[in-house]
Amino acid sequence: MDLSIDGRTALVTGGSKGLGFASAAALSREGAKVAIAARTEATLAAAAKTISAQSIIANLSDRAGVLGCIDRTRELIGNPDILVINTGGPKPATFAETTPEGWREAADQLFHFTIDMLTAFLEPMKQKGWGRIVVITSFAAQEPVANLLYSNALRAGIHGLINSVAAEAAGHGVTINAVMPGFIMTDRMAGLGLDLEKVAKSIPAKRLGQPEELGDLVAFLCSDRGAYITGQAIACDGGILKGI
Repeated sequence: MDLSIDGRTALVTGGSKGLGFASAAALSREGAKVAIAARTEATLAAAAKTISAQSIIANLSDRAGVLGCIDRTRELIGNPDILVINTGGPKPATFAETTPEGWREAADQLFHFTIDMLTAFLEPMKQKGWGRIVVITSFAAQEPVANLLYSNALRAGIHGLINSVAAEAAGHGVTINAVMPGFIMTDRMAGLGLDLEKVAKSIPAKRLGQPEELGDLVAFLCSDRGAYITGQAIACDGGILKGI
């Protein structure tokens, strides 16, 4: 299937590993000119070399780093046609363990970061009459996971944000969607200390997902083939979510 994104420019944040890298790799395979942003120079350089991408060293957990990433993106590829917003999750916590400072940090990491990216790059897409934005969130935004209160609450808020903004952008040729990964076999997943065999048995598909499966979904949503899909939160979770 020709996704018709050959020559499009793309920025993928958190793109040096895991789901961000899988998304960047899928876009690169389809011919997009990709820039990936992350904070760890060695990992970033290796990832960029693997997929022939531009690299942007940026600490996306603070606003100065975010603004620097935006400026560097424009220097390297201009205002991107495609934006994949991906960031690591905040620390685990029950409500009793949350703090005002923890809420502010988590909001900066997830919600305000998404707003900064939209503020920087949505308007140029609207002016061009074409753009694709995909935000990688989590199935926990619709089915909360115990001990992940910061993530559960803020990712659900991001869904409300992008659903609202998508309605404003749709008439300008710009689509905005979220993808909700379930249990995908990444380094981060391996480091959570979960019994992955038990987790796999709890999933209707009876296995963990592969990063490439989510990456291919992202690439489709960023293509001309996905032009009529906007304002949606799409699960890639092996059947965990069961809402109608």
